[in-house]
Amino acid sequence: MLIAGCGPSIPEEIKPAVDHYHLSSVAASDLTTAETSRALSQLARESCNRDAMGVLGAQLQRTGYRREAANALTQFVDQCGRADGFLDAAAQDLIAVSDYRAATAIADRLVQTDNINPQSYFTRGLAHEGAQDYEKALADYMQAIALVPDLSTVNGDLFMRAADMQAKAGRYCEAISVIRIWTTSEPSHANYPQVNQQIAAYAAHQSCQSSYAAGNDTFARKAGTTILVKALVNGVSGTFIVDTGATYVLLTRNFARRAQVPLDTARQIQLTTVNGQRQALLSSASSIKVGRAEAERVELTVDGPAASSLGNGVDGLLGQSFLSRFQTQFTPTQWSIRPAALKG
Repeated sequence: MLIAGCGPSIPEEIKPAVDHYHLSSVAASDLTTAETSRALSQLARESCNRDAMGVLGAQLQRTGYRREAANALTQFVDQCGRADGFLDAAAQDLIAVSDYRAATAIADRLVQTDNINPQSYFTRGLAHEGAQDYEKALADYMQAIALVPDLSTVNGDLFMRAADMQAKAGRYCEAISVIRIWTTSEPSHANYPQVNQQIAAYAAHQSCQSSYAAGNDTFARKAGTTILVKALVNGVSGTFIVDTGATYVLLTRNFARRAQVPLDTARQIQLTTVNGQRQALLSSASSIKVGRAEAERVELTVDGPAASSLGNGVDGLLGQSFLSRFQTQFTPTQWSIRPAALKG
């Protein structure tokens, strides 16, 4: 039986779901396709059928009803509870129709409910970027990077967007640093022509080489043991573990104070480490020097006051926000460091 209306008719068995999810603006010809009709029929019988909503959302997106898809997915979560991917998809739909304020509100919910998921911050970053709130976008992109356990598995889009946010603020050397963190995580990443071209373009805007990374050095090491080095942070000497798996240089809170690293203006950030989640502050050092190798304006993290010790006499980790500016080589008896080329 069909219910008559002013336009094409909607089958009675799907009308309850059509009304419930406010889909009257969707053409009847799109609602009555086999997959969409089946999903609506299932939702009419079982209102919290996650599989059916997943299909409905995808079909609405495919046929161009991005706002309707976002509204339906959000309404489903409000009614039935959290469903993996639904809020993220809703935010992406709203970004697609340039409703960045609504997308940010949905992404805020994502972060609140899943604050250790890099995707939550990436999606919110996209919404902030769309709204041209570039500093907030950068903060979310950098938080996403900090939460990724293995940077070699991440799509380069996250890093390229973070770099673009740095460049929009005129921080071209810092933009290069973000990209280099990604390219050093997996050697094949450095082979992408567009990545090298972007690095060269940023370098052309600002003379980065001398301040970005300068100086060569080689250090002895003992095979099979943790590599410890003396480093100067803002001219203050400390003992650091060389950690190629750490995204950022990490300082203990006490050492950060001694080195006069700005903490009052630092942003809260969560880190994913081999030992689990770690609360920290995201700040920067005017300079970091290891032997004759030196870099300026290096982003770093500072441990929380209650953080577990890094080891007796250890003041921090020398991570990729410094190391990625250089070409590093490790052998069983020594390791060496030299500036990375910035030309494409």
